Amino acid sequence: MQLHVLGSFALIGPNQERLTPRGQKAQALLALLALAPRGERTRVWLRDRLWSSSDTAKSATNLRQTVFEIKRDLGDLVDQVLVIGNKSIGLRLDALWIDIMALNQDPSIFRKLSLSIETQLLEGMDVADEEFEDWLRTERSLWDDKKEKYAQMPAPVPASPPPPAAIETIAGSSAFSPANYSIGYLPSIQHGCDEGTTHLADYILEGTARNLREFEQVNIFDFRDAGLPSDQLIGAVEVEFYVRIRTLQVGDAITFTLFLYRAPQMILEWSQSVQASRADVFEEDLTLLSGFISQNVDRLIRSLFDRPAAQRTRDETSQQIAFTALNQMFRLDNNAMHNAQELLDRAQAQFPNSIFPALKCYLYSFKLGENVGALSPDEEEETRAVVEQVLRSNPFNSIALAALGHVVGYGFGDHAAASDLMERAVKLNPTQAFVWDHYALHKLYTGDPQAAQKAAKRAALLGSYSPFKFSFDTTLCMASMMNGDLGHAVVAGRAALAKQPRFAAALRYLTVSYGLQHRPGDARMIYNRLLQQDPDFADPDVVRQRFRILHRGTIEHVFKGLTNSGI
Repeated sequence: MQLHVLGSFALIGPNQERLTPRGQKAQALLALLALAPRGERTRVWLRDRLWSSSDTAKSATNLRQTVFEIKRDLGDLVDQVLVIGNKSIGLRLDALWIDIMALNQDPSIFRKLSLSIETQLLEGMDVADEEFEDWLRTERSLWDDKKEKYAQMPAPVPASPPPPAAIETIAGSSAFSPANYSIGYLPSIQHGCDEGTTHLADYILEGTARNLREFEQVNIFDFRDAGLPSDQLIGAVEVEFYVRIRTLQVGDAITFTLFLYRAPQMILEWSQSVQASRADVFEEDLTLLSGFISQNVDRLIRSLFDRPAAQRTRDETSQQIAFTALNQMFRLDNNAMHNAQELLDRAQAQFPNSIFPALKCYLYSFKLGENVGALSPDEEEETRAVVEQVLRSNPFNSIALAALGHVVGYGFGDHAAASDLMERAVKLNPTQAFVWDHYALHKLYTGDPQAAQKAAKRAALLGSYSPFKFSFDTTLCMASMMNGDLGHAVVAGRAALAKQPRFAAALRYLTVSYGLQHRPGDARMIYNRLLQQDPDFADPDVVRQRFRILHRGTIEHVFKGLTNSGI
């Protein structure tokens, strides 16, 4: 992706297609970020430059609407451009080439970029806001000083510049990609909404789309915008389902309902709702809406993928690899692990999708944690190679990042690299339960049980309807136990084992939790079940290996629980 602010503003895609947002304010927002020292500005600063005459509430709404316009215009590629936070917005500098930044780093490319003394910064940009115009005058003055110096430099040899490095994305595509699953987004229904809540329906739909696409290739056709170019609707005749959001606001109460209709007769397949007060909706980074998004995704996946095997085509089966492989892994037996590995091996050979090698590496971590084998030298070498490849290619799939972060930290003990991957994953998609679950595990392994429990609670909330819920409950059991919250640890551990009785991690931590509660009988019962799954756990050295905890105090906490149980 290339962003040009020297001359007329332009955003160019990876295939040299023009992706410049249509709105002037949208272009101005990107320009403000491109000329920021680190490519990032606070939301307050941006509102003051673009809507200086509006009050706080209205300017905040305008900013959200402008960000939505950018998302709409860029589609899947928005993740290669923007990093959107609660307090700030930034450009993804590791995936975006910006002409003025490149020039400041290497002034010798002045003529290579076809610039001259006549080139104006943001030529023709006209935003009707006094604060923006003041900012633009200052930036143009600085540019005028620089370009005079750059123009006097001798032209280097060779004369043709190398193109900006291509950025590989994970599970990403631009417009239309061949997939067996297609959903159409219908215009939202809004009753009683005000300036601060009108955007929430779009927030739900966009979060749902992102989470779906991280698991599988799903085409989403957006019929919300009547002015959408017809070339973006190629393939829309294949839409199998339509989705619509209804927002009903009555006073302080808001109800969000997602409707799923089956095409072509528009038969209502199902609907589900969430109701809350306005204050609860906006509390803690829209956590309530994030949970609603995850609930919708889990149910949509079942509607899309859970057709009887006899009714599926070969292409459909191939499209379900990521979701199916994860389901196989969490069955926790050798045969299922073998099936998952075969699926992912075939996928790597057939599909250029980097989530498959990431999930294959994640599969290897089960061999360590669930005692179903050990990493062979070839598997370890392959895993390290995939991690290095992903780090070079700047992936934009949060599930892949979290999976590899878990392998790097839990499998290889490189918690510094794991931290970078996990932080990128949660920033990329804060509505993904799988990501928060593995972020919690990382915090647990590095000795921050308070942060681990907080993240684990969020994962359990977001994943309330996920088929992997028992894994999220297990992480919550682990983190709660380490944080001294034994009551929650026992409740979460029991919930996990009720869904997956053979999950060794849940058995381990529930044993310790009972021990710390001085309930030796309950602890011994769970311990005996654990030995059936992992006979080597009777060895103290194996105990240390299974828990994989860095800090001495926390591993002593574990052994105290085992000792209290007479183990």
